[in-house]
Amino acid sequence: MAGCRYSGITVERLLELVRSGLHGGAPNPSLFTEDTDWESLYRLAHDQTVVCLASEGIDRLPSSSLPKDETRLDPFVGDTLMTASRNSLLNSFIPKLFHRLEGTGAVLVKGQSLAPFYPSPMKRQPGDIDILLMDEGYQEAKKLLLPKASKVEEEVVEILHQGLFYGSVEVELHGRISTGMSRKLDKKLLTIQKRMFSRPERTFVEIGGEDIPVPDQNFNALYIFIHFLQHYWSSGLGLRQIVDWAVFLRKNNTLIDLQALKSDLEDLSLMRLWRSFGCFAVEYLGFSKRDIPFYDGKYSGKGEKILSYLLSVGNFGKLEGRKDNSDMPVLLRKMDSFRRKVAGDRLRHFGIFPGESLRFFFGAFGYGIKRLTDTI
Repeated sequence: MAGCRYSGITVERLLELVRSGLHGGAPNPSLFTEDTDWESLYRLAHDQTVVCLASEGIDRLPSSSLPKDETRLDPFVGDTLMTASRNSLLNSFIPKLFHRLEGTGAVLVKGQSLAPFYPSPMKRQPGDIDILLMDEGYQEAKKLLLPKASKVEEEVVEILHQGLFYGSVEVELHGRISTGMSRKLDKKLLTIQKRMFSRPERTFVEIGGEDIPVPDQNFNALYIFIHFLQHYWSSGLGLRQIVDWAVFLRKNNTLIDLQALKSDLEDLSLMRLWRSFGCFAVEYLGFSKRDIPFYDGKYSGKGEKILSYLLSVGNFGKLEGRKDNSDMPVLLRKMDSFRRKVAGDRLRHFGIFPGESLRFFFGAFGYGIKRLTDTI
């Protein structure tokens, strides 16, 4: 595939292992022969943040398909152990965090809130802890959390975003869903966010033996999807983020109000993208058509180009080697980011999603111009 640094057989092997890790059953043993490049396979799994899912598949292979030198599999084993340890740390931290946030209306989004929907929750590679609130709750959460933080990042006031650290644990407070893709899109998302917080019903997942508040299933299905779209059109996307969305849908699709979700997707003009990535989840990740609401096979032809992009950039764009521009003067830094993130990123998918690419280009263009004029 264009832009991919891995051979076609390595990609095929990884997808086979990931499907096994997600759905059970043994991978096709004929794919794993004496010439299997386990080192490249590990690097690819690492780039896509799915090492532990691949490890699950490896555990199901017959001994005849494994390397004679078992140390070649040590990177998979090591990452799996470290992932379990990191999950344990976060799962013990989150209940304490939410006890402190009681009364703010905070809900846990993404990350650890999705791990319970994986076949092996301790094998989802964790990241930071993301918390979504409304305005007053966001301000109150800052007052409660900042005094105890070991490090505090500069607040992004215009989107109500505050990052802070407790040792090695990063917590991000979000008072707005800000995609940077389109002002109109973000305005509609704020309406949906307010609607979710106004509902008296509460939804929970169990983490660390306690019930932790999370968004309702309709909001979550939409939010997880929009979050990875933001990465797809900006900082880079990996398999793990699409897996997050698909495993959530598989576990929760019977609890989703499909008519309401359809209405939101159509109002946001995102249904074509939803169906395209739904086809990808079915064709490349082995999910059932029943797992993905509104599945439509006519969008299946886009899967190969989506995969090619994922393989060329990796999770969070780690394969692109983006130059750090933090040392540039402010105006030059803004212009450089504008060139790469607006002109470059937003138009790179024009060949597969032309309408959406133009829409998000002009949407981000508006954001970029405002930031430039605010700087001058």
